[in-house]
Amino acid sequence: MKKLILIQNDHPSTGKSTLVHCLSRYLDQYGVPHQVKALVEDLAEDKPDHFLDSSRLTARSFLHVLDNCPITILEISTGLAEFFLKFYQNHQLESLLDGAGVSLSVVLPITSESDSFDAVIEAAEVYSDNAEYLIAHLITSSYEDDEKIWDRSYAARVMDMFEAVELHIPEIGFQIEMELRAQHKELADAILDLNAAGSYGKDFTKWNNRVMGQVESARQYLFGEAFKPLTQPKVVEKKGRNKALIA
Repeated sequence: MKKLILIQNDHPSTGKSTLVHCLSRYLDQYGVPHQVKALVEDLAEDKPDHFLDSSRLTARSFLHVLDNCPITILEISTGLAEFFLKFYQNHQLESLLDGAGVSLSVVLPITSESDSFDAVIEAAEVYSDNAEYLIAHLITSSYEDDEKIWDRSYAARVMDMFEAVELHIPEIGFQIEMELRAQHKELADAILDLNAAGSYGKDFTKWNNRVMGQVESARQYLFGEAFKPLTQPKVVEKKGRNKALIA
C-alpha cells in the first residue's frame, strides 16, 4: 500500500515547509524511499521537477506521480488548498486513490491563531473518513498560554471524532534563530543539512531530536505499511545517561 501525505493550510506561517522537511529527514534516517513534491501556481519551465503545476494537473498525471514512489509527501502551497480540495472532489480522487492502492494522511499545521483552524474544518468536510488526520502544532513562545484556544475550538472537536493524532513541533529558541540568521538559512533548509550539528550547534541538534521523537510517535499513522526501513539511524550515547537520541 502506497501512502500520500498531504500538508496543507492556506493560513500563512503555519510551518508547512518545515513539516515537509522534518518528515523527509526522518525517512532519510531509515533509508525509506520517498519523494517530496510541492503543488504551486504558474510554474516556470526552469523550476525543479519536484514542483507540480496546478494549471496542468490532471487526475492521470497525479496518479502517475504517486506511482513513482511508495511514499509521497505533497506540500500544498499557500493559496492552493481550496484548489486541491476541489480537484479531489471533481476528479473523485477518493475512488482513484483506493483503486491505485494509495492511502491518505492529511497533516494540518496550525498556530495559536484561531483563523488557522479553518483549514481543519474544510479538510474534514472534503476528505471525511477517507483519510487519517494529524494536527501539527507550531509552538511559539506565546503558544502555551493560548493552547486552550485549540482545545475549546469546534475544529478540535471535529478532529476528536476522526481520532486525529497531534504533533507538537517545539519552538526553535533564540540561539538557533540567531545562528540561522547569521548563516542566512531558513529553518526548513537547515533541517536537511547532513552536518546540522556542526553548522548550527548543539541546541539545533537537541531541537531536531525532539522533532524526530514527535514524528516517531506518529510513524504508523503517518506512513503505515509504506514505511519499510532499509537502514537504522545512528544512535548517540550520552555520557552519564542511559538515554539514547536519534542522530
